[in-house]
Amino acid sequence: IGPRKGRFVGGKTVEFKNSSTTMMALGTMILWFGWYGFNCGSTLMLSANAANVSAKVAMTTTLSASSGCITMTIIARVLEKNFDIGLALNGILGGLVSITANCSVVNHWAAILIGMVGAFVCYGASRLMLKLRIDDPLDAFAVHGCCGMWGVLATGIFCTDSNVAYAAYPNSETCFACASGEQFGVQVIGVVVIFAWVSFTTGTLFLIIKYTMGIRVSEQIEEEGMDVSEHGATHKSNAVFPMDATMTTPIDKVLAVSNDMMYGEP
Repeated sequence: IGPRKGRFVGGKTVEFKNSSTTMMALGTMILWFGWYGFNCGSTLMLSANAANVSAKVAMTTTLSASSGCITMTIIARVLEKNFDIGLALNGILGGLVSITANCSVVNHWAAILIGMVGAFVCYGASRLMLKLRIDDPLDAFAVHGCCGMWGVLATGIFCTDSNVAYAAYPNSETCFACASGEQFGVQVIGVVVIFAWVSFTTGTLFLIIKYTMGIRVSEQIEEEGMDVSEHGATHKSNAVFPMDATMTTPIDKVLAVSNDMMYGEP
């Protein structure tokens, strides 16, 4: 696909300003909340001991996300010389992704470490992409790809046989794969297989799209913003945040009336 226009100029990375940190934070909080349904809900029931397992999963999920956020905030302050909200939010997501594979089979202290390491993995992968001149606007590869791989490997590193038995996995009473290191070997093979499968399937799909309908919009559409071409916005500057003087959509008019009532403007 290639980088966005103006992202890399003269061998240097040009920083693009965030559209709305408020919306970024809202989106992250929605994802975090939904993650409890994803992780805890994977027990698929509340009977027997499943409710206790679900509660434990909620704890490990929360600890990993929180430690990922705190760690990434510290990383940003030390290396970037500022408290970067975007990085902190990615730290939350990195922690959530890192704990997903192992949320039911690790202890609470391990969940904290997994989230902390996930923050370093996320930051390192993000900066590596920039070094390679690969433009990943949402750091999707860093958050979901690299932290996902770390989470799969962390399952083999931090799982305990007692936790596996508590989570009611089959044959857990007679199998001691975590203590013997066998589970870690299984997780490594899993990472390799998943990476190969995803690379082949998505690579094939995108090549087909590239040479048929095309995979990138024109420079004009890129300049205007795809909110205009895909979602019917009148212009990219006519976003709700910040409000443009020209208001043509119902939500613009509602917000304008609300502002008038709040600040007493005519």
